[in-house]
Amino acid sequence: MDTFFLFISQNLIAVALLLFTIVALIIYEGRKGGTKLDPTQATRMMNKEGALVVDLRPLTEFSSGHIAGSINVQPDKVEQHLVSIKHSKETPVILVCKTGSNSKGTGGSLVKAGYLKVNVINGGMMTWESNGMPLSK
Repeated sequence: MDTFFLFISQNLIAVALLLFTIVALIIYEGRKGGTKLDPTQATRMMNKEGALVVDLRPLTEFSSGHIAGSINVQPDKVEQHLVSIKHSKETPVILVCKTGSNSKGTGGSLVKAGYLKVNVINGGMMTWESNGMPLSK
């Protein structure tokens, strides 16, 4: 253990640089794919800002219960669908999948395509349901 502390004290700049890089990477990855919302924030955004909710789950899961007013689009076709319905790049988009992990990747591609208000429901439909939020069938 003494050797470990000796190494750190002798390489303080390198260790500090490593820690800074790790923190920056965590922050960058956390923001990737859009702003994370909890179900209450998502509901508020749908009601007050007219956000479009895009459900990325397979059709069978979507049919078993989804957020009212959401549309079901496969992750690789989201950008094409938004263009086809002439969805403004300034209008908020909320992405939801089963756990929230699939939404992050799709959100990242929408951000790269120039969409300004991309949001992801943190924890996906699992969080939505566990918070007792309503589902439409």
